[in-house]
Amino acid sequence: MTCHLQGQVILNTRPAHQQAELTQMLQRDGAQLLAFPVIDIEPVAIGPAQRQLAQAITDFDILLFVSRNAVEAAFRFIDCTRLRPSTRFGVIGSATRKALATALADCSFDLDDCLLASEPFSSETLLEAQALQQVAGKHILILRGQEGRNLLGDELQRRAAVVEYAEVYRRVIPAQGSDVFDRLVAPAFPTLVVLTSNEGMHNLVKLVKESAAQALFRVPWLLISERMRESALKLGHNATVLIARNASDKGIRQTICEWADQR
Repeated sequence: MTCHLQGQVILNTRPAHQQAELTQMLQRDGAQLLAFPVIDIEPVAIGPAQRQLAQAITDFDILLFVSRNAVEAAFRFIDCTRLRPSTRFGVIGSATRKALATALADCSFDLDDCLLASEPFSSETLLEAQALQQVAGKHILILRGQEGRNLLGDELQRRAAVVEYAEVYRRVIPAQGSDVFDRLVAPAFPTLVVLTSNEGMHNLVKLVKESAAQALFRVPWLLISERMRESALKLGHNATVLIARNASDKGIRQTICEWADQR
């Protein structure tokens, strides 16, 4: 779609290693992008628990990956050639699907045949997948970050599945002072902020001065769920909120373009 973002200054808060695609798309549309990661991703150290999981990976019927980070962190120690040919996979997010396809590229899996749900990839569509309706006795592994939500596991356990979690990465607040933000926005303050998690919203406020936080509360925010909208309101944000069509870079871009077209 044609998109005109000239004059827009967009604060991209995705983790540093996941900013490039969105930044490039929006720059091509004419926006100025400011990179300010509010979450760093750190894979957990590979220790006895991870090595044990790598050995036991054949015990699971279904592997569910909640994010691209979960895929990339998990396959540092999981050998895809050890997976059972009958293994099924579930993902949340199109970027997660792409990362999983890359991780399985050297193994004998046709991901289109092994995926449990089709687009849009979300917790809701995953739980609606036919293959997850009758899972009594199935062994399911959910690969996620530390302190992740239990929505998937709780529901699958209710359906009598045997569920285990593997926390393969952690999210941490970047080590930077408020002066970094001040220097970044000195030439031009953001006209839109992209935020993709509740944790990221809270980190943003912690990483800037109180005066900057108050200024950001008056700027439109693009979020990826209604749950985030409620959190933003409680945090103090009182400007326009855009809810992305989905959490993918393309979904975020499309929502921004539609917003800009209406202005």
